[in-house]
Amino acid sequence: MRTPVEEEIWYSYPGMVAVITARYKGAQNIMASGWHTYLGSNPGMYGISVQRKAYTYDLIEKSGVFGVHFLPAKYTELIQAVGTFSGSNVDKFQEYNIHYENGLKADIPILTSAYFAYECEVKSITPVADQEWIVGEVLQRYQDKDVFLDKGFPNLAKLDIPLHIGDSSYRILNDQALEKDHPF
Repeated sequence: MRTPVEEEIWYSYPGMVAVITARYKGAQNIMASGWHTYLGSNPGMYGISVQRKAYTYDLIEKSGVFGVHFLPAKYTELIQAVGTFSGSNVDKFQEYNIHYENGLKADIPILTSAYFAYECEVKSITPVADQEWIVGEVLQRYQDKDVFLDKGFPNLAKLDIPLHIGDSSYRILNDQALEKDHPF
């Protein structure tokens, strides 16, 4: 039975984790973000939540650009690692052998293992509690069309999507998951 609680607990999981990249004057970093969303389509806008004390936040604030990436489930250990350790202490690209190409429209790393990615230019940064809500205009999109269906839905027969449950736990969304279709 659901009852009122006084503890400061949060519920938003399971959810997709985006992997954020940034670069400024040759220094670059990668981090995981569980708090992110597509915001609009004309122009395309994407929002990410980043702690203001994070190394990635500093790079984004100075460069004015960032990348958003979605990785297949076989990369859950990497997603967890880049979200756990600070880039101010270790070069995560070298430490975890992360492959990337340079962005086409922004000076950011674009992960070659991503099945979908955005290059974004910062349009606003708003403090929210201990986070910074960063809104970027989408400059470039990348898609592995082999793992998507006609309407842009993921082809779960070809793509395993990691869903973060909390802490360091993930579940995998694929074609074995129960589907419920509700056409009205």
